[in-house]
Amino acid sequence: MLECITIDNFALIDHAEIEFSKGFNILTGETGAGKSLLVGSLNMLLGERMSKDWIRYGEKRAVVQGLFRIGEPKLLQYLEDNGLEAEEDKSLILSREISSDGKNICRVSGRMVPVAKLRELGRWLINLHGQHDNQALLDRSTHCGFLDRFAKAKIQPILTEYHKEYQKLVEIKKELSGLEIDEAEKLRRMDLLQYEIKELETADLKPGEEEELKTKCSIASNAKKLLSSAGQALDVLYDNPEGECAYNFLASASQLLGSAAAIDPAFSGSADNLEEILAALEETVRQVQTYLDGFDWDEAEVELMQERLDDIYRLKRKYGGSVEAALAHLEQITKEYNAMEFMEDRRRQLDKERETCLKNAKQLAMQLTDLRKQTAGKLSAQIGESLEFLNMPDTTFVPVIEPAELGDDGADSVEFLLSANKGEPPKPLAKIVSGGELSRIMLAIESILFEEDLVDTLIFDEVDTGVSGRAAHRLGEKLSSLSESKQVICVTHLAQVAALANCHFLIEKKEEQEKTHTVIVKLDQAGKIRELARIIGGEHITDTTLKQAEEMLHG
Repeated sequence: MLECITIDNFALIDHAEIEFSKGFNILTGETGAGKSLLVGSLNMLLGERMSKDWIRYGEKRAVVQGLFRIGEPKLLQYLEDNGLEAEEDKSLILSREISSDGKNICRVSGRMVPVAKLRELGRWLINLHGQHDNQALLDRSTHCGFLDRFAKAKIQPILTEYHKEYQKLVEIKKELSGLEIDEAEKLRRMDLLQYEIKELETADLKPGEEEELKTKCSIASNAKKLLSSAGQALDVLYDNPEGECAYNFLASASQLLGSAAAIDPAFSGSADNLEEILAALEETVRQVQTYLDGFDWDEAEVELMQERLDDIYRLKRKYGGSVEAALAHLEQITKEYNAMEFMEDRRRQLDKERETCLKNAKQLAMQLTDLRKQTAGKLSAQIGESLEFLNMPDTTFVPVIEPAELGDDGADSVEFLLSANKGEPPKPLAKIVSGGELSRIMLAIESILFEEDLVDTLIFDEVDTGVSGRAAHRLGEKLSSLSESKQVICVTHLAQVAALANCHFLIEKKEEQEKTHTVIVKLDQAGKIRELARIIGGEHITDTTLKQAEEMLHG
């Protein structure tokens, strides 16, 4: 149940805090006062798409918060499954903030969540029915969904299984369609793939090979300079014919320091250091000599390496710009070639799967058809009773179920037909209903479906369009009866409906300091009478309209 909603800087509402009651809550106001703004703020709270245009002019952000009281075990389980939780008193606070810089911040009891999660949670908390929902009833494609909602407990498990089978069927058909290729085109494609596979497999490309070859070629092309530099370094370090080399000088110095250390231990460290330097020098000389002894410069080998590099460059340009891209291409075309090579086997396998899947889908569709036919009679009878209560006594409501091709929801074409007068055959809703009749038919349907709904709060936005007189009073009574088991919040322009409210709010537009803003006020008894009188008589309220309003309020 929605206990309270707080709205800040939403369109013309600078600040509003509304505390709703458990039963029948009514909101009224003059045309243009901002009744739609309250519904808009609720849509914002429920995670619907909102733009920064809804932010009050001159402000940086709009914020809507709602306090809900929950008790439905399935909702509590949903919260737990999604890492959320209600407070100890089973209250839940939803909030959403939209900023002029495009930021969209949503929270559930203080925890930030994506707007999609807020929208998902909102479906558990509020069912909002607006004027556009009435028009949806004229679209026959929605009728099957209405019928299925009526027997949701029985139909939904089968419908879920059907959806799985049907989705498999769609995917199989899609893959089979992809296998439909001209045989000549298939052979041409396989020849091309085979050529590319052979070229790449023969090349045997390896990551890192190119860099290694470049290094080797660079060494080979600079071999003379390399050998000269290394040889001269060896002469300077060790192998000078005249004995004037680093090793000899260091060896003499080491001997002298050793003698000095024998006299004064202060030189021991220096002598040891020099011995280590001599050892390192000997190792360096050994490494350089080994390199020079093993160096083999083969012109033919260099040419082969250069040819290999040329092949690598060519394949890189042809297959993606790098060795890694070429290897990835090889993997991809190998899979494609294998798939084409075994295409007939895959087609036969898919045909068998399609057969099985189609059989399962048809069986489930038949079960759905049987359940829908059983449901149709019950729905027709209950809606007939509800329409009679809503001052449409001679109305016959007929859900017609006809065979159709397998589709998203089975193999049924469902359409609601209506006869509003005795002796007339039922016809499609779009051809015969007026706005007032459509409102009552929709309310009759929804009032039945809502009884099975887990949602505690029902919101009706001017669903009484086109209704007047006795029918309006009956419509109000129907909404009031719904409020005995659900919280009902209704935006209305009918006095007959407003008079039945447990809690009545007035929405007004005011101008202060050259600014326009919308205010929402909870009415006391006198306020209710005056507002009903305004609805009845318009702008000029008289003693007669006040008396009429008081009589209407007290029944």
